[in-house]
Amino acid sequence: MSRRRLSLLFLVAVAAGAALWLRSGPAPPRYNVVLISIDSLVRDRLGVYGHRAEFAPEIPVSPNLDALAHEGVVFDDAHATSSWTLPSHMAILTGLSDGVHEVSVDKFFLDPLRRTLAQQFERAGAATAGFYSGPYLDPYYGFGRGFGRYESGMMPAEELKRRTDFYLEKRRQAGEPVTGQDALGVRDRLSHVDITSPRVNRKALEFLDQQDPGQPFFLFLHYFDAHYDYMPDQLQAGLGESFDPDYRGSRSGMNWMFDPSVRELNERGKTSRRLITERDLRHVQALYDAEIHYVDQRIGEVLRKLRERGLWEDTIVCVVSDHGDEFFEHGSIGHRSTLFPEQTEMALILRVPGGPQPGQRVAGLARAYDVAPTLLDYAGLEALGEAEGASLRPLVDGLEPAGRSSLHRMFGDLPFREAWRDRELAVHRNLVPDQELMSQHSGWLFLEQAYSLQDGRRGLFVFDRGSDPDELRPLPEDDPRVAVALGRYRADFEAAEVRRQALPRSDLRSRYVGALSEEAKALLRDTLAGQGYTDAMEEFEQEDLPFPQIAPLPAPGEDRCRWRPPAAG
Repeated sequence: MSRRRLSLLFLVAVAAGAALWLRSGPAPPRYNVVLISIDSLVRDRLGVYGHRAEFAPEIPVSPNLDALAHEGVVFDDAHATSSWTLPSHMAILTGLSDGVHEVSVDKFFLDPLRRTLAQQFERAGAATAGFYSGPYLDPYYGFGRGFGRYESGMMPAEELKRRTDFYLEKRRQAGEPVTGQDALGVRDRLSHVDITSPRVNRKALEFLDQQDPGQPFFLFLHYFDAHYDYMPDQLQAGLGESFDPDYRGSRSGMNWMFDPSVRELNERGKTSRRLITERDLRHVQALYDAEIHYVDQRIGEVLRKLRERGLWEDTIVCVVSDHGDEFFEHGSIGHRSTLFPEQTEMALILRVPGGPQPGQRVAGLARAYDVAPTLLDYAGLEALGEAEGASLRPLVDGLEPAGRSSLHRMFGDLPFREAWRDRELAVHRNLVPDQELMSQHSGWLFLEQAYSLQDGRRGLFVFDRGSDPDELRPLPEDDPRVAVALGRYRADFEAAEVRRQALPRSDLRSRYVGALSEEAKALLRDTLAGQGYTDAMEEFEQEDLPFPQIAPLPAPGEDRCRWRPPAAG
């Protein structure tokens, strides 16, 4: 070979090396990814999980999701980390359990030091967009990080202001006082009757139409219309009737959580007695099926767009639910109240082009915090280094024994709750504020094991998931399975606490959300100030915002936390 040819080859090699060195960030993803979250979806109401509409069996409740499942993988034992939207979605998008991402209550946003799924795609050069439709997905909590576009599909500001004005004016004319909290209460209530899926789809379809086939993308879509209130005829004329055509009663799904004819509440606001009849309850569930059907149709529009644009064979599609809902399985309704299966079971459907065998069912336990690691793995991107979850790919491929376990938390009304599950056993425990430790360490929320005031029984329950999958019959304390479950739970609990302590963390005060999101500020400014309530903002500016820092929980099996805060300074 001539000296000149050698020199040329050397220059080509140097140029190639320089190009690699200059390229910033990791290689682009092998696939596009569409992650779809359906809010408040009871997994067992989907056809792919065995459900048929009770009063209209000829109408498939979820034909588009069923078809997607036939092309992909269905996880039969997937669980959310909590029974409400905020912490559950944070787990889905970070790969962290609630105790580690630390957004267990709505006074905190995600620590800026944590990384999200969207940020990993953004770093790899993918176009990123997210369109959401419920208040707890607001960028206010940190969900917008890594998204080139992150936009609300909720009621436009002008309509929200008009409807809030109407309600507040009625109160004013009745001589009732009007406060900022009243205005925000209207905003929250309207989110339950808003119709958001069409707005989410307009944005999603526009985004897909704008995509350059040469640039990969990550698209996150959040659908809220299956959430109560259940009013399918407002979504689509005649839809509710079609799912229960022979119903002759007067029950509707309006005001579901607050209708006094549905249940009787005790002094703590908890259900004390069911009032609704069995037939009326089944009618409400039929209305719920109709709303799920409506959301399924909107998801079908997105899936068809992927095919029309020639993107289908280059796109991973993952569908999840953030939590379920209860219909008196454990004596109450709704969510954000327990960690029993009807509230934490999660639909999880994954379709990877040329991937796993179509229609495959996976029996092993899957967790919300496995979703982000799984999508990054199949897309060929670098893992989230801090992630607590792990890719489900080995489970899908049969290379991992079904040995995963899941941690759950529900911080809201007392008692606070924590739960743990593996394939065989489940543990639930109730916790209440430890007033003695809190008096000794101001600024901290300490919790202790709850005991019944009536009979002194400990609020800790173990269930055998094989013989009691609905977790209705706690095992007696002397059953040997109780000790086995507590031992496994404690090992996982302590490992999660070690991971949490190892993570760098921003200053606590810098992680508090503000008193109001930008949307809420605009509502108060434009609505209340416009009606002469100029002190509306001051009401919130004077609020004592900081929430106590949450101390580590007592280890499973112990009554009180042994950990103490370090001395100041």
